[in-house]
Amino acid sequence: MIFGHTIDFVDDPVLNSHFQNRENSFVRGTIKVQECSLPHFEVISASMPHSLQKVRYGTHTSFEETKGKNAVWMMEIIGVLKLVWFPAIDTIGYEKGSGFSSQRLRFWVYHTFLPLLLQMEGIYNILHAGCVEVEGKAIVFIAPSFGGKSTLTDLFLQQGHRLLSDDTLAVDTMKNGEYRAIASWPFHRPFREPEILGKETEAFVTKPLEIAAVYRLSKTEAHAKVAIEEMRGIEKFRQIHYSSFIPLNFLKKRIFAFHTDFAHNIPLYRLSIPWEKRRLNDVYQTVLQQRLQM
Repeated sequence: MIFGHTIDFVDDPVLNSHFQNRENSFVRGTIKVQECSLPHFEVISASMPHSLQKVRYGTHTSFEETKGKNAVWMMEIIGVLKLVWFPAIDTIGYEKGSGFSSQRLRFWVYHTFLPLLLQMEGIYNILHAGCVEVEGKAIVFIAPSFGGKSTLTDLFLQQGHRLLSDDTLAVDTMKNGEYRAIASWPFHRPFREPEILGKETEAFVTKPLEIAAVYRLSKTEAHAKVAIEEMRGIEKFRQIHYSSFIPLNFLKKRIFAFHTDFAHNIPLYRLSIPWEKRRLNDVYQTVLQQRLQM
């Protein structure tokens, strides 16, 4: 179960073996990933950096016109591979580049292409965040890159909690105003290496969980006190807005509306973390104690 979907690597079934037959999984649909001849695209973006590679996008018309929904579009990881979304057949087509490998294919599908298409199709909103289960609900960690999300996520896993996201979290908005976290993939990276999903874990949530709170991680001195402070007002919205996965200008109205409502309804706390590994247990105990009191 990847973002609530079954992903079928048609040409390389070994890539599927880790994720089959998981009990109690929530599956919204199946998306095939298959090598094929790709169409020519009239509109090609400038290249931009992503995960230490250069990436560019292509469409038959402008993204502004389609808003991305039900559109055939391409992401090219220059020198590695091209990925194209074919919405009519729920298929991601790909074409190999000189630097292609199966592991790179899986990384770029899971880490970047799939969350982008789910955002564009309006299925989920995507946050750049870590997320774990505590007391049957999801708590979310946000921070700039290298701000401690993966370290804190790994800490909770070591304490027996289950993973929803190490890096990219899907959020489902329910009609009753509840926000549910949809787990990404059962890998986590306490380390940071480019184009690597990380270590597989069996401690993975396979159904949507209500989001209880968001913690914005803030580094402090090694001997400082671990502190939790509720954030309010425009600063609360700003922190959520900064946690967009990849800003998509042609979806800015939809994304802005989601961030506004999400910030209004979900508590957000500034979590001050002493930047010293020996203090991590203090951080864990402080967060856990707060959650148990809620």
